[in-house]
Amino acid sequence: MSHRIHCLRAGIYCAPLVLALGTCNSIKATDAFTALEITQVQVIDGTNCSVPGTKTPLHRTHGTMDVDLPDSFNDPPEFHPYWLPVLVTNNLSSAGASKAEEMNNITFTHFTVELSAPGISWNRSCPSTFDTDGITDLLVPGGSSGESLDIITATHAQCLRDQVPPQHVTVTAKITANGRHGGTSIKSAPSAYAVDVCKGCLQTDYISSALIPFRYPADMPTCSALTGPNPYMGDSCAPPGQDKIIFCCGITITTGKPDAGAVKKDVAICPGIFTGTTSTSTTTSTSTSTTTGP
Repeated sequence: MSHRIHCLRAGIYCAPLVLALGTCNSIKATDAFTALEITQVQVIDGTNCSVPGTKTPLHRTHGTMDVDLPDSFNDPPEFHPYWLPVLVTNNLSSAGASKAEEMNNITFTHFTVELSAPGISWNRSCPSTFDTDGITDLLVPGGSSGESLDIITATHAQCLRDQVPPQHVTVTAKITANGRHGGTSIKSAPSAYAVDVCKGCLQTDYISSALIPFRYPADMPTCSALTGPNPYMGDSCAPPGQDKIIFCCGITITTGKPDAGAVKKDVAICPGIFTGTTSTSTTTSTSTSTTTGP
């Protein structure tokens, strides 16, 4: 398989395809929306997780979100957002003044997100349109900034889990960058980003013989039943259940005070940290699995 095909299947475009295909996932800017632009979705380097502030050869065009991780069955349940790192650019030319008097600076303030998906009902707790928290980032003429936002919040993920069909649903986020140019509000053209929202799709492709028995929707094993490093830790810079295969396992915790009726319960850890000291053979793993998973 060529490197180019691999990148396309992962939802990432590789140079030299960026310029030729860059408009596939965004709405073309009109004259009214050329000053402030969401240039591309950035690909994050897993070593430091910072969002690049300049245009890079790689950019992501779509994503995958698994909303049925075992920790959603914890008490209280845990749900995770879909986090999107983007590049925001000021396309204005300098007015030629000093830095203190530059008239074409843009102050980026927030994003507006509009979600749509076939067959999905939105409500007040998970609205189809919402604004992100406000910030203040100065974009000089010709400058850009690495920004990020949750296009699907943890609350939205909970709403979606209850409505996703047995396979998948495509949630499209239409994202607009907002800012101030002098005393005037300014916004970008909306940029569309599609997320394949599923139940279990990032928990099915395990190839390790010890983990194959736990492919979704099998019961989750205890972390103590497995040894060595977890080969499926998900994306180190993104929330669990986003874009990369993840493996979760269970641990037993004690809640409450010992003198007031402490209670032990099994909870899921996503991604799991294997803590066992015995063999990770299929037989051993299967015999010690619990029923705390989905």
